[in-house]
Order: sequence, then structure tokens, then C-alpha cells
Amino acid sequence: MLSSKSKILITGGSRGIGLALVQRFQQNASEVHSVSRGISKKLGSNHFQHQCDLSSTRQIKKFINEFIGKNGVPDILINNAGAGAFYQWEHFPKDEIENQINLLFTAPVLFCREIAPMMQKARKGVIVNISSLATLYPLPYMPIYNASKSAISSFTQTLMIEFSDFPRFIDMRVGDVRTDFNNSSAKQSEENWTAKMKKAWNQIEKQLHESPSPFSIAQVVEKVILSNKSGVFYAGSFIHARIAPFFAKLLSTKAMIILLRNRYFK
Repeated sequence: MLSSKSKILITGGSRGIGLALVQRFQQNASEVHSVSRGISKKLGSNHFQHQCDLSSTRQIKKFINEFIGKNGVPDILINNAGAGAFYQWEHFPKDEIENQINLLFTAPVLFCREIAPMMQKARKGVIVNISSLATLYPLPYMPIYNASKSAISSFTQTLMIEFSDFPRFIDMRVGDVRTDFNNSSAKQSEENWTAKMKKAWNQIEKQLHESPSPFSIAQVVEKVILSNKSGVFYAGSFIHARIAPFFAKLLSTKAMIILLRNRYFK
């Protein structure tokens, strides 16, 4: 599937996992297009950057139409763009709720809406939607992030049913990755954090610092694409990629909640 003639489109390609994906794929693809709100350093002659606020549905629709018109249908689409928001629910800003849903769920849905039928008609293509291990193990004080990642995971699996041949769909559930995700997350003012919030954030920070690099995630994504398989896949540390998904099948909802409360609040 991946060749010197491949054209790849990656959302959120200016940093973190997205940047690692750009660097990984530009070694083998003829064109690697990245789209994000900010423009970073151009990484080579086959790296093409596009600017778009992916939390704005108006900008997304305009970008997709212009991209397809100028560049045609990509061979691989990776919906990677994401960000977190850490708030007590009663203080969660309404505009942040909308931004999170648009960025994490609506944006990849709109990309799939336009590009998947074109890939099917061309009888080619792979779409990778980056979801999260948070679909199984929710993060406290990040309810919209958890819900949106769960939604995009369910959405991806639905399209696997509908598209039996092309494009191939991959739900890539990623665990903690050592990026600046925590630093870039929107947060409630720390002076208003409760003791439970402080404990939860300390654990979230600890998990991030002990996690693998984004380059290791990019390697897994590439491997899955080259496997010519559709389905749900996991990436991250050995625990996140292998043990956690298996363990989740054995836990009741009650046991899961108790486990997570003990992890983040004690």
C-alpha cells in the first residue's frame, strides 16, 4: 500500500504524534500533506503544510474542498489532530465543550464523509482514525475528550461494516505518549483546583512522562497500515497495548470505576 507514489494527508501534523507520522512517512511517500492550526518547519521537499483551525467546521469544509480540488484524493488519511481539556464538570466552559467535540469528533467525521466515498470509487485507500485507550479507561476531569474518542472509535467501526472493500478503516487506540499534550491542554485555573484534581493531574503527568515517544507510535501506525488489515489496534507501552485491553474485558463497570478512582485519587 505504501510506496514512493503514495499521497498521505495527516491532521494535526505540526507536533507530537502528527509530526512523528510526517517524519516517518515522508521517507517512503511521494507527498506527505499535514494540516494544523499552526505552521511548523517544512521537513523536506515532499512535505506540504496546510493551515486550518480543525475546531471550526466552516474552515474544515472549505479546506477539504480546496485540498481535493488541488491535490486529488489521498491514498492514506490519518485523522490525528487532538487536544485535551481538564475541568471540573460544573466549571467546564461551554465553548470548550464545542471546541473539543469539533476537533476530536466532528473534524474526522467530516474528513471521512468527503474522502471515504472517493476512495471507494477509486478502489483504494486507508483511513486511520486515532482514538485512545481512554475509550476503555476514562481520564478524570476530561469527560469530553473521553466521550469524543469513544465516539470516533464507534464511528470508525461502523464504517468498517459499511465499506467492505475500500477504503480500509483502522481504529488506532493510543495510550499515553510522551508529548506536550498535557502542557497544551486547556485547564481550569489551578488556584481553583480541588485536592482530588491535583492528585488526578499528578498521576496523569506521571503517566505521560513514563510513556513511549511519539516516534514509536508512528512505527506502529505504519506497521498496521502495511498489514493490509482493518480493525481495532492498540499502540503505546506494553501494558497499554497488550495488557490493558485484555484486562478491560474482564472488569465490570463497577470494578473499573473503583480501579480508576483508586488510581487517580489515592
